Amino acid sequence: MKTLATALMMSLAALSAGAYAASPNIEPNNVPFQGVYGTPYEGPTRAQVQAELAAAKAAGQVSDVEPNNVPFQGVYGTPHTGKTRAEVRAELAAAKAAGLVSDVEPNDMPFAGVYHAN
Repeated sequence: MKTLATALMMSLAALSAGAYAASPNIEPNNVPFQGVYGTPYEGPTRAQVQAELAAAKAAGQVSDVEPNNVPFQGVYGTPHTGKTRAEVRAELAAAKAAGLVSDVEPNDMPFAGVYHAN
């Protein structure tokens, strides 16, 4: 039985090798991609790029400065509203007393999951 299985496997391997060799999907040569239409990319050299950069810097076309060079304002840099901390706390206490402020999320529904029974 083992001899028959081995002979069958060897014959299948021999037949599939011929099919693989006749396949049109095989690359005829192992040359990497050469660019569009087989022409390699002929870009500027490193020296040319460095010369162009130096010329642009000399002409003032390149800057190392951020265009929106405004320092971070943060919380303390916000415009002053004219209210003191005590006034804001008093307004908050009045709003809580009037029921205008809630600590509850308006759509406080627990996640029902993807499959939920209706």
